[in-house]
Amino acid sequence: MIDKKEIEDELTKLFTKIKDKTIIVEGKRDKEVLYSFGLTKVYTINRGLYELSEEFDKKEILILTDFDKEGKEISRKLSLFLQVKNKIDRNTRRKIGLLLSKLQIRTIEELKH
Repeated sequence: MIDKKEIEDELTKLFTKIKDKTIIVEGKRDKEVLYSFGLTKVYTINRGLYELSEEFDKKEILILTDFDKEGKEISRKLSLFLQVKNKIDRNTRRKIGLLLSKLQIRTIEELKH
């Protein structure tokens, strides 16, 4: 049986570790959810992916789009643009995705704090 509280605690610890990291999410509700966990360097995709990628230079970036088909595709495309000038934190994305899948959550906005 999955211990929901244990998984939520792991997510909270992980979010504490990345609190100073630059994070890109799909929308406003995703950003609000991450703010509730104390993450403040959260940017939304509010223009074309290339234009968004031009805002960042020499940063370590976590692309935290949803874990559904569309979100994964956005993450893949955005990574291509961003990796030219930045380091993409794919490992943390994988960890978060695994924890969310255990909770049967596929979108960031479903993660309530």
